[in-house]
Amino acid sequence: MFTLRPLCPVVLLIALSPLPVVAQAAPQAQSAEEATPLLRLPERVLPGLVPLVEAAAEAGPAVITARLEKLASEAREEESRSLTRPRADVFGDISYRENSETRDGEVRPYYNVGVEQPIWHWHSLTNQKRIAEIKKKLAVSDYDEARRNLILEIRRAYLDLILQKGSLAGIFAAHDRQRTALRVNRDRAARGEYASDLLATEQLDASKAELARDRAQSAFQRALREFAILNGLETFTAAQLPDGVGALPAGAKALFNPAIPAPAPANRVPAALARPEGELEAARLQQEVTRVRNYPKINLAAGADQGATSGTDQTAVINYFAGVRVRWNIFDGFATRAAVREARAIVRQNEQAVTAARRDLVNQLNDQAEDLALILRELDIAEQRFVLTEARRKVDEDLWKTGRLAETEWQTRNAAAQTESIALSDLRGRAILQLSEHALLSLRATTPSSEIQFP
Repeated sequence: MFTLRPLCPVVLLIALSPLPVVAQAAPQAQSAEEATPLLRLPERVLPGLVPLVEAAAEAGPAVITARLEKLASEAREEESRSLTRPRADVFGDISYRENSETRDGEVRPYYNVGVEQPIWHWHSLTNQKRIAEIKKKLAVSDYDEARRNLILEIRRAYLDLILQKGSLAGIFAAHDRQRTALRVNRDRAARGEYASDLLATEQLDASKAELARDRAQSAFQRALREFAILNGLETFTAAQLPDGVGALPAGAKALFNPAIPAPAPANRVPAALARPEGELEAARLQQEVTRVRNYPKINLAAGADQGATSGTDQTAVINYFAGVRVRWNIFDGFATRAAVREARAIVRQNEQAVTAARRDLVNQLNDQAEDLALILRELDIAEQRFVLTEARRKVDEDLWKTGRLAETEWQTRNAAAQTESIALSDLRGRAILQLSEHALLSLRATTPSSEIQFP
């Protein structure tokens, strides 16, 4: 025996399909290498950097963390799709019941089977799916940005290590010269040709210089260890570093364009603004989700249950039901009203964040272009000066070899030339890195992250 109980007339409404938010389809763009040859300039100039960058871009700790977050966001996005899919549940129960008077017992089964399909939730479910899609796109963009930022960090750290290696070599050479002079003065003091108080002062100075040398050596070893960790390597040694930084390739300066690129079209969110723009769109959607939280929700429901008995033969009654189920949270103590105000404030905060991000991007482009122009001017002067220094050093070397220049004077002048060479390497390295970083920032200011073929 069964009964059919319709809940109410079925009403079918179709929710609007979600629209793309963070990035939309765009025409095929040039590759990053074609758009700007400056992007990979450091790898072409600094020996040994290419394998480090290629390995770290796939296995660096920061990249692995971003990749895991991307995988988690993909799972959350898949989970959000279930909001608009049918839900089915089954409940069963078997109990033993005994009459206290007749002592008659019986086993009574009970079950309930139900299926429910959301029909109309005021776009709330669709908006939640869109929020999850935005979060996934942001995670993908963050992953790409993490790889780029890691490469920039590796380049800077690599240049610092090259400069530290050169400086440390100069410190060791200076200490050796100091120890040599100290030995000479000891011999002179033993012959009574040098004052003992001056010798004692020089010995203390030599001990202090030795301490400074050991500190520099320790700092260099720590920097090597941290660089290995940054790259996901077991070890990294000074032998893997070049001795200096070569000159800029011919034509590299001519590729530098200090002009600020035109803003990207409204339907193409650039990589530099993907995070604030995406957060703003997600906040607006979340505001809509919160606003309709107490609205009536309509679902299509169907199912069956058994639990009652009927008549003298105690025949089980199975109830089948199908229809439309309405859930309406009428009053929640003004919690939703407060949540809407909070969501509105979050939207305003994100609007301010987008405005600030756009302003900061323009300022960053301006500042970077100005700094780079000054560095290139300074580099031109330093290159010309170093040509003169090298010419003088060769003359001094000839004088030293022919005995017309004292050993100590030759070593002093040669050390000064080495110091100038390290300073020139620093300028060259900074110019190389900033040329590449400015090219990348210009791309990030105009191009969606997925279209930037770097790394």
